[in-house]
Amino acid sequence: MRQIISFLLFAALTLSSFAQDMHFSQFGKSYLALNPALTGSFNANYRLNANYRNQWSSISEPYKTFAFAADAKGMINSLDNLHLGILLFNDEAGIGGLTTTQAMLSIASHLKFGNYSEFTLKGGIQAGILSRSIDFNKFSFDQQFDGTKYDPNSQSGEDFERDSYINPALNAGVALQFQIDRDKVVEAGVGVFNLLRPNQSFQGSNVPLDLRYTLYARADLALGDQYDILPALLYSSQAKYQELVIGTNFRYKLFTNYKTENLYLGFWYRNKDALITSIGFDYHNWNIGLSYDINTSRLNPASRHRGGLELSLTYLIRVFKAPDIKRYIQCPDFL
Repeated sequence: MRQIISFLLFAALTLSSFAQDMHFSQFGKSYLALNPALTGSFNANYRLNANYRNQWSSISEPYKTFAFAADAKGMINSLDNLHLGILLFNDEAGIGGLTTTQAMLSIASHLKFGNYSEFTLKGGIQAGILSRSIDFNKFSFDQQFDGTKYDPNSQSGEDFERDSYINPALNAGVALQFQIDRDKVVEAGVGVFNLLRPNQSFQGSNVPLDLRYTLYARADLALGDQYDILPALLYSSQAKYQELVIGTNFRYKLFTNYKTENLYLGFWYRNKDALITSIGFDYHNWNIGLSYDINTSRLNPASRHRGGLELSLTYLIRVFKAPDIKRYIQCPDFL
């Protein structure tokens, strides 16, 4: 009976995993996963970014999601506005170990407009592979019950055509940033994911992965010398599934020995699903964020408001080059 209950929990909690992409509550800290156009969108030479999410560990087998991204600005000598990056994703859900893995190459271009370059148009694409696998041996089936007991070693009577697959993947996105002044920035972008609509069926039938559309908007606004507000929203749509996250971070600036250190406190709401609280800080070139989802959905009787713990980590690398001093042979004086 325990195995049957576990299977039903798996079906209820991960059915949408076959139709939905992975997501992070700290969407603003998973840059390349949010929009390919954000490749190279940072104030440094290189950026390393990692995200980890653990969800539903209190009521079932947890969903574990990990992402790693690295991007660089102006990697091609003659094309300063062309930026490159990589994105690696891994997600494991439920007792069957439904595992999704993505490996993507990302390229973006940023074009500045206006008398003082106050507008920046960003466009980017991602191309790579999408892999999925599942362990059907971890499930229980009715033929393994003899009427009185369950025998995990008996034949299940089920015939699955495959337990894994690999397909090509393609994403694209655009964004527009407006630099109002030194202390005010507004940005909005649109992304389209799963453009090739890979087949995600383990049964041999054709079940294409639905397109996912995302719209995000964010602002970085100064409230005073040491206080900023960073509101943002994310709307995502994939077939009949929709997600809306809205909220804000508050930033408190500390200046120590000419180094910038910032503290963050955030409050967010995912529509009909969760309240999200977050904290974070900047220390020199590091940014660390920690958030927790407080479940508010109809899963409350089982979750008791417990949701997901999430961690984000970003490191910026700045390379300072010595000025290129050119020496010329002094021309002789002419009489």
